[in-house]
Amino acid sequence: MEGGCLIIEPTDPTKDGYVFDGWYEDQALTIPFDFNEVIISDVTLFAKWRYYFVSELISLASNYPNGASEERFYVEANIETVSNPLYGEMTISDETGSILVYGTYDVTGQIRYGDLEDKPVAGDSVVLYANVTLYKNTPEIHSGWIVSFVHNTPTIDPNEYQEMSILEARTAPVGTLVKIDGVVARFTYNDALNPIGFILVDETNSIYVYDNQIAPQVEVGNLIRIAAKRDNWILDSEQANAEIYGYDGCIQVIEATLLSNDESNNEFDTSWISDSTVKTLMDHDVSESNFTTSIYRVNALIEEKEGSNFTNFYFFDIDGTTGTYAYSQASGRDFAWLREFDGKICEVYLSVLNYKSEQSGLTPRLLPIKVTDNNYQFDLSNTPSMVLTYYVDEQFEIDYYYSDPNLALVTKVSNDLLGFENALVSYTSSNEDALYFEEVEGITYMRINTSVLGPVTVSAKVTYQEYEATKDYQIIISDEPMYETITVSQAINSELNSEVTVRGIVLSALVNQDGFYLTDEHAIIAVLVPKASLSTVKVGDEIIVRGIREQYNASGNIVGQCAITGGEILSNLYGDNEIPHNFYIQGQNLAYIKALSVNENHTNEVYVLEAKFIWEDFGFYTACHLEDESGEGQLYTSSANQYNWLKDYNDQTLTYAVAPCNWNKKSSYKLCIIYVQLEDGTIIYNDGAFSY
Repeated sequence: MEGGCLIIEPTDPTKDGYVFDGWYEDQALTIPFDFNEVIISDVTLFAKWRYYFVSELISLASNYPNGASEERFYVEANIETVSNPLYGEMTISDETGSILVYGTYDVTGQIRYGDLEDKPVAGDSVVLYANVTLYKNTPEIHSGWIVSFVHNTPTIDPNEYQEMSILEARTAPVGTLVKIDGVVARFTYNDALNPIGFILVDETNSIYVYDNQIAPQVEVGNLIRIAAKRDNWILDSEQANAEIYGYDGCIQVIEATLLSNDESNNEFDTSWISDSTVKTLMDHDVSESNFTTSIYRVNALIEEKEGSNFTNFYFFDIDGTTGTYAYSQASGRDFAWLREFDGKICEVYLSVLNYKSEQSGLTPRLLPIKVTDNNYQFDLSNTPSMVLTYYVDEQFEIDYYYSDPNLALVTKVSNDLLGFENALVSYTSSNEDALYFEEVEGITYMRINTSVLGPVTVSAKVTYQEYEATKDYQIIISDEPMYETITVSQAINSELNSEVTVRGIVLSALVNQDGFYLTDEHAIIAVLVPKASLSTVKVGDEIIVRGIREQYNASGNIVGQCAITGGEILSNLYGDNEIPHNFYIQGQNLAYIKALSVNENHTNEVYVLEAKFIWEDFGFYTACHLEDESGEGQLYTSSANQYNWLKDYNDQTLTYAVAPCNWNKKSSYKLCIIYVQLEDGTIIYNDGAFSY
């Protein structure tokens, strides 16, 4: 007999055990059979065919600790998660257990999961033809060839979900079950460049969909419908900090089910998107309104900046300085598409995805949605208003004065990026007996006579060519701050986690933290403030600050850092105040400080000693430390660049004032340099961070 038909029923136990690769229907299979060939019509015969339970594969894997088995086994299971949609890494399970599948392919073993047009996803049933291995003592499937799969219908009750627009979903209470339609506009990725979520846009607004199982199933431009749960997200470790600043989290939906997908390429609706600026987004008070994951249209300067094994893509306002970088979990690789816009001012559809919540404040995490290079040209007629907004306004953020600030004012502004030079700024006072302007060596200072109390209006006028703009700022001069305050020493002894309002003198900047040391005649205390606040104070200012008295990062017996966190500068009393040094500890060396026990609080002390500042450049990074005859003193810093102001004194023996600090639960104190005293007696304070 030369040929005929061979009929095999999957459930027939009397057959010889042959199965055809690619045969997966639960029905009898009839194919032409040529007895002279092993392979007929590209259909391969496999012996010893049967399905294996997951528990059996786990047991078999223990026999292959040095590589994958040559033999393959059939397994039918459910897909729990797809952890890598490029390679098809997934976890499958049946009633006997679960196992990781390192990678999956089509039925031929040639086409990788990520390149398949139709592929199984979480919740689906799948039949794999798989080999196994014991990898780092953990059983796994090395590669699974997808013989068949069934898209399972989601097990949800559609009646439990409310159909609404994205704008309505954004304002729905957390926990609300919603059904929303929208166009996929931009993905977010994890460190392995796997999509973990996306921005969804309709004609009313946008929202973030966090779901690493649905994200690989859709593409940018797809019009989809999902059922999901409304959520606000904050990283667990940042919850307490977010609460300080009234931030209730990223507006998103989670636990989504994909109900439909048109699988086409649609442009997302932009009619609802309003014009804004990067500065406005950066300055937004999220405690008043949460605008995370909504999109705004801005003009922004895009800059690519290389770091050590990462790349940051910055979005600056048209002043070229106000802004921050796009949030990436993939070291910037997910934003490689921005490279063509490097150095250009472009039209950007931009969203604040969420905020990094620190003791010192909230930092927006930006997500660019769409960028267009429209060959931006600044309209020079807008120069005066631009100068007011970006250069003059920040000088008058404090509106109560209790002493003479002797404040140097901006009088001339140039901006090479926008193409204007020497826009002139002048100032007038509504009451020169109370507030007046004084020019000293070409610099204009705002002066206040505190004997004349009450409101004063300062008018700023900017002129450029034939263009001009003016703006009024209201100032109130008072004889005494309207706050009940305590001293630095009293704050140190205050109850832990209590709110304190402290009056003291700004001593020096912190390093590797946003803030400064505040001092009185007996001690110092670290104060963490929003980064933007640093530019409003300087060494010697007397200020009033409100915040929470903490032992920051205390753990077990380690007492941590005595600090005021969430600091809000209520008043700047200014004045070039004398800084008390009478309590500084003399006569000790670096070895003594290094031996201080972190189980005892020494973070309110200052030590004065003779030492050398040592700067080291290792090519890929820089480092620095102090050194004396007793040994080395480690500085709390992430880079020697944070001590650039000391480079000129490298390897010189000078007098240093240092404060022990322990911000991150170390077993010994590190040091923060307060000042260096030169041989001629000149004291140079650490004030670098105040220029942020």
